[in-house]
Amino acid sequence: MKAGKHFTQEQKLTILESAKEVGVKGAAELAGIHYTTVYDWRKKFEALGEKNFLTNITKSRGRGTKKISEEQEKAILDSWKLHPGFGPGQIRNQLRRQGVSISSRTVRKIMVANGYKGRQKKRGRKECHRFEASRPLELVQMDILEFVVNKLKVYLLLLQDDHSRFFVGWRLASETSIDLVIRVVQESINRYGKMEEILSDRGFVFYSWRGGNRFEKYLESERIDHTHARAHYPQTLGKIESTNKQIQKKLLRRQRFESTGEAEQAIGKWVNVYNYERTHQGLGGFLVPADRFQGRVDEVERCIARQLDPTAQNCYHIDGISRSLLNVTLEPDGGLKLHLFGHPITTLRGA
Repeated sequence: MKAGKHFTQEQKLTILESAKEVGVKGAAELAGIHYTTVYDWRKKFEALGEKNFLTNITKSRGRGTKKISEEQEKAILDSWKLHPGFGPGQIRNQLRRQGVSISSRTVRKIMVANGYKGRQKKRGRKECHRFEASRPLELVQMDILEFVVNKLKVYLLLLQDDHSRFFVGWRLASETSIDLVIRVVQESINRYGKMEEILSDRGFVFYSWRGGNRFEKYLESERIDHTHARAHYPQTLGKIESTNKQIQKKLLRRQRFESTGEAEQAIGKWVNVYNYERTHQGLGGFLVPADRFQGRVDEVERCIARQLDPTAQNCYHIDGISRSLLNVTLEPDGGLKLHLFGHPITTLRGA
């Protein structure tokens, strides 16, 4: 890009004064610069005051003001509109995945000029030890989220793969039950293959203080390990707890649903976007959960390096996709059991 125009502090002040009359974008157009530059000057003026602003001379002319194209601005704002909870870095990653290379600084300038406030870091938070499963279906986190649809309390059951953050199952219901949980887990197994371990809290549908309930007995019969989060320690379920906050912030608090059917349709759409379209910071910033879950990381990274949209190059078949026909679990005696569509077919044992 060509270097932009240079202005004296007096000229900048004149442009800021004109912005009071014709607006920031109008003043920027008259001066032949991008409106984000005027916002930057106004921010500095408000911080320094008029006297210090006029005497604030930069030591180096640098490269001037970079020109931001209309295509870049549109790409940034369109992506931000699609992902309103994203920060500049996440929007940059989302665009980078689509083969559009724009600096984080440019993304931030556009977003700030259009109302982005940024997030304040909370102080005094304790460090949490992070853990992550080493492969898909090694560990699945499970939780139930309560919310209200038109005065009716409903329950959203979520199953999320720990390694990839991919949703392997979900269900919206007007009441919780052990039968519901078993059914959703079985549907997940039939579609994607058998998980080796499930991590849940100690809710009554997951856990019984008086011995194993029917859900725990079901997992035992399926040879699926069941781990319970430590009481009063939600960090153990950190990934799915974070997802709960995301779905509340970006969907449930933004839309009003007239019926559970309407809510179910919206949640299904949100889950598909989360699985297949939304880049995830926990996956390096450029990957979506389906990339990891389906073993496409290398392919996707090659596409990104060549500035190709990996989704456009090899589209996901969202409605009919299965992760794998075959998966392997480790048996308690050390043998390896093969599963076809989640059903055991043979056990391999060492000599």
